[in-house]
Amino acid sequence: MLESQTTTDSGQGGAPAAGPILLADLTAPALERLREHVGIVLIPFGAHEQHGPALPFSTDTLTAQVLCALTGALLRPRVAVAPTVPWGVSWNHLGFAGTISLREESLIAIVLDIVSSLHRHGFQRYLLVNTHGGNNAALTVAAERCHRELGVPLVSSIYAYSLIQNAALDVIGEEAPGHGGGDEASAMLAIRPELVNRGELGPRQLDQSIRRLQGIMRAAGGTLPIMQERVSPSGASGDSSTASEDFGNAILGRAAGQLRAIVEELLELDNYG
Repeated sequence: MLESQTTTDSGQGGAPAAGPILLADLTAPALERLREHVGIVLIPFGAHEQHGPALPFSTDTLTAQVLCALTGALLRPRVAVAPTVPWGVSWNHLGFAGTISLREESLIAIVLDIVSSLHRHGFQRYLLVNTHGGNNAALTVAAERCHRELGVPLVSSIYAYSLIQNAALDVIGEEAPGHGGGDEASAMLAIRPELVNRGELGPRQLDQSIRRLQGIMRAAGGTLPIMQERVSPSGASGDSSTASEDFGNAILGRAAGQLRAIVEELLELDNYG
């Protein structure tokens, strides 16, 4: 389990040397002492949306949180991790009970408020780390507006689920990736195994004609908006039958390594903005 790698001992208002700097766990004086060492703030973005019968609503949120924490630990003290934003643009999952969806304008406003607040306190560079595909368009606009309207030197965004997906292709195979699929199921077994309904892990029935057309549109840089229940009656896609904690640890480790390399590039970027 990865829980011990995503928490800090805040008894003195600071994180241990081996762990990430989590802004939520610090006191204001502790943050003042660490601020001059922090070159970039990671802001994780997830969603509260259905992930089929096996995985919890918090799948994207927990995955983003852990991925940022692992990367923050690798790059401490140059990297700090902000609290995870637990809601996203999930309109196409509203056919399944419990999903909470933001409007694109709401998510953009949240990003502007977070970044403007932290920028006021001296932080100059940010990476929006997103594990939910529905957030991508809004976060791209938000990053551009933070730079253009707020004068923040560097605000970038990354679709971090792609790092998880690519790692899963190597670790498990091409049938694993997908919404609530083997990649996300393995990650959740590594992060919070008690939240996984193991009896529901397995392959999913999908409308292959819609999936094929979605793939064509994505490959052409476009999109095909459609409600998730038309694609998958269960709400999930991808084969999770081979998901395991070991696979999850390997996937998250590889993804964190890739994210670390990206963050290091951003840290070394001079004369930006």
